[in-house]
Order: sequence, then structure tokens, then C-alpha cells
Amino acid sequence: MLWTLCILVSLLVTSITSWVYNWRNPKCRGKLPPGSMGLPLIGETIHFFKPYTTSDI
Repeated sequence: MLWTLCILVSLLVTSITSWVYNWRNPKCRGKLPPGSMGLPLIGETIHFFKPYTTSDI
């Protein structure tokens, strides 16, 4: 049982690492639009909502 869990965790970590590497180093050599390649949903959303925070009552 422990070996199965170790193998599954290893495969998951390897898959995520491979996905992040391929996402950060795309093979496309074409021109990309200007802007950052932030984390999807999280990275760009924080910058989008930051100016709209209100501390006034």
C-alpha cells in the first residue's frame, strides 16, 4: 500500500513539474502579445482587482 502511494505521489509531482516547465518555456517562436505570463487565474486576477480595493466606508 505504501509503495503504491509513493509511486502515485512521484507520478503526480513529475507530471506537475513537467507541465510547469513546458508552460514557462513554450516552444512557440512566434510573436506573442505584450504582457506577463503570470499564473492563470491567480496571478493576473490579483493585479486586476488590486486597484478596486476599498478601505472607505
